[in-house]
Amino acid sequence: MNKSIIKKGLLIVVLITLLSIVFVGCTLILPATGTVNILVVSGIVLGKIIMPVDYTYDINMDGIYIGTTNNSGNLTMVNVPVGWHNFEAFSNFGPGHGSTGKYISTGINNVTIPVPPFII
Repeated sequence: MNKSIIKKGLLIVVLITLLSIVFVGCTLILPATGTVNILVVSGIVLGKIIMPVDYTYDINMDGIYIGTTNNSGNLTMVNVPVGWHNFEAFSNFGPGHGSTGKYISTGINNVTIPVPPFII
């Protein structure tokens, strides 16, 4: 009976030792991300007057559709990987298109995409 208890105890010590060696250093590494607040800026040219517009824009990041802005040209993106990204805005009203690039870091990032004004 004593030999059985000693074998079980030794087996438990060996298992705990092996598991601690295997799992030490195993940490979950999450990729760094940031939040991006996009603002699309555009207008309509009436003669010599430029009037701001309230239209929606389709937004692409690195050539992939991300979403559509609200009527004020705003869109918030979360969990954007850190690094350089290209942002494009395509007007849902007319032929307007604009683009810009920005390095995204952790935290809050503001990106303004200028779209040339419509000329009437």
